[in-house]
Amino acid sequence: MEAVMPERSISRRRLLTGAAGAAGLALATAACGGVRPEPSTGSTGAGGKVKVTMFAFLGGDLGKMPKEFAKEYEQKHPNVQVEIYEQSNSVGYTRMLAQQKASPDQPLVNFGFFNAQTSVQGIDDKMWAKLDYSAMSNSADIDPRFQREDGFGIGIGVDQFGLVYNKDKVGKAPTSWAALWDHAYQGKVSFFGFPWYAVYMAAKLNGGGLDNMEPGWDLWEREAKQIRLLVESNPQYLNVLSNGTAPMTAYFAGTGQQWINSGAPLTYVVPSEGAIPLPIYMQAVQGSTPQQLEVVHDMINEMISPKWCSRWAEVSVEAPANVKAPLPAKLKDLPAFQKSTTDGFQDIDYAIVGRNNAQWQKRWETDIASRI
Repeated sequence: MEAVMPERSISRRRLLTGAAGAAGLALATAACGGVRPEPSTGSTGAGGKVKVTMFAFLGGDLGKMPKEFAKEYEQKHPNVQVEIYEQSNSVGYTRMLAQQKASPDQPLVNFGFFNAQTSVQGIDDKMWAKLDYSAMSNSADIDPRFQREDGFGIGIGVDQFGLVYNKDKVGKAPTSWAALWDHAYQGKVSFFGFPWYAVYMAAKLNGGGLDNMEPGWDLWEREAKQIRLLVESNPQYLNVLSNGTAPMTAYFAGTGQQWINSGAPLTYVVPSEGAIPLPIYMQAVQGSTPQQLEVVHDMINEMISPKWCSRWAEVSVEAPANVKAPLPAKLKDLPAFQKSTTDGFQDIDYAIVGRNNAQWQKRWETDIASRI
């Protein structure tokens, strides 16, 4: 497996036990991003500590596990200072790119949580530093589907796309992806922005796939009237699903379950053809100092352990990527988290999705959205 780390200036054991001392730590050059859009003053924190900044998702409970982990890690490693930058991938990655262009040796963040599409984009942008799986004791326990042969990132959790519908407003419960274009649900479907997964499944069930989306485009051009509206935010989405304006969609199982937990009259369905997995990867960022990358490797290794993978699953409502991680009690009985569901995930090449998404979105807006 190709996953070679940059040359190390001090050993992980010496660094993480603090044996390198303040003199060794002072050799670090400015490279750490701040918790605000502008980069911080350097890679050395208070008292000569190695400072690293973690990218965490903004919203809901998603910041809980990263903050809990950072607190525990600092207690165990008093020579490390962890800062957290909370933002969406779409906004935060744009800022990371801007900082990379301005000062490539001063990244906005040093590591963090990134979805599959952002991970692919980061490979093309040369944003990531490779992870050395051989030096990460917990990497072998990550489901092979969420390891990467190129070493750019490693999975920590897996959300999924399936069907979400209003059980009070939809008479016949949907069971297949084909329900999205079934005339029994005409005018009842809503989507968030551009749903590439709906085009993909229309293509796949009609002789195509990610490498041939034409059957999907053709179907949605014909069946655009299935769609009542396209929403632009989660609050709007929840509202139109709950009040029956557009009571059926395809969306994240995790978000859908959070809505259900809040009292919304919704149900999540795993389609008979299989849900579409959306892995979340831990990535290390290029431009970080060797000392920072040593810490980042150790932190990511701990974060993908059974304990922390399970905690991430709990706060994110995702399946843990570590096969030894216990499933949180509140998720055990839900359809999205059954072994049959995760074993039956669709096989998605996110390199194709990531590199075609912009072009697909333009086509959706021109050929489909204009017909709604």
